[in-house]
Amino acid sequence: MVGVKPNGSVKIAILGAGALGHAWSKVVDADPGARLAAIIDPLVGTEAAPAWIDEHPDVPRARSLGELGLVSLDAAVVTAFSPAHADAIRAALEHGLHVIVEKPFTTSLDDAHALVELAARRGLTLMVSQNYRHFPGVATLRNLVAGERFGRIRSVAGAFSYDWAGKPYQHRMQHVMGLEMAVHHFDLVRALFDADPVTGFVREWNSEGSQYAGGGGLEALFEMASPRDAFPFVYSGSLIGKAPPTPWGGNWRFEFDQATLIVDTIDGRYGIYQAHAKGHDWIAPFADEIRFDGAFSHFLASLAAGREPWSSGRDNLGTLRMALGFLVGTDARRRAA
Repeated sequence: MVGVKPNGSVKIAILGAGALGHAWSKVVDADPGARLAAIIDPLVGTEAAPAWIDEHPDVPRARSLGELGLVSLDAAVVTAFSPAHADAIRAALEHGLHVIVEKPFTTSLDDAHALVELAARRGLTLMVSQNYRHFPGVATLRNLVAGERFGRIRSVAGAFSYDWAGKPYQHRMQHVMGLEMAVHHFDLVRALFDADPVTGFVREWNSEGSQYAGGGGLEALFEMASPRDAFPFVYSGSLIGKAPPTPWGGNWRFEFDQATLIVDTIDGRYGIYQAHAKGHDWIAPFADEIRFDGAFSHFLASLAAGREPWSSGRDNLGTLRMALGFLVGTDARRRAA
């Protein structure tokens, strides 16, 4: 894997100048180890071009990397719409750029495998920004697991519900809950326990009148395994549920040998609690505001060291497989291919 020399700023191109691209431009600007060096979006040069790019009058911009010309770049942040991820990643890798891409990695397992292979052939870093891995509570829980503070993990249950209006491109997507939201939570369980699914069952559903083409909600059951543990993971997620919304980080129940830990909001405070017959004891906060700087800092550190990121494209194949590889029903299996 080719590293980026740590002396000097890593020159970054943003591929996709929507609202997410704007948010990432601020992350790049705030990091002393990086510099925004190009903005790529099909709408550049049109009346529909995003207004925020004018905040960077000295940054070269183009409709594609091929049109950019002789601009020196080291890496790309892919913030295009989810269905465009595969093409944008491929273009960046073919231009010799390291890549960090917003989740979901791609909307197809075949595309994801092909891109991992392409990055490996080119000796380039490919990372998926699974930013929930950088929640403060994840480090707390991983330490408890590694130290077997409460024994071994025996069962995990997660739930997420939010009546999300969705973006126009999301309305046209299949597997929208799985790809746009559940990948966060599936990836959290993989990261917390260094585990992967052995078997799985994912059943998508949609309500009548849903704004989504398919998969606005899902129910899932996985048998997870790590070198140390094997445990069931049950999950319920919905972007069309009418119940009060959960936090973006989700609500959780972790059954260990000697304790039950939950992640929930109690007395207005969202965090990790030890549950017992008399109530709940606070352990630590679980999530802060949704941020991208932790993932970006990890990406830059991985480039400097020439090492594979924690949530590399190769690693993220396990997360994407949970969203797409265990779908039940003929139509669901066909769409996931």
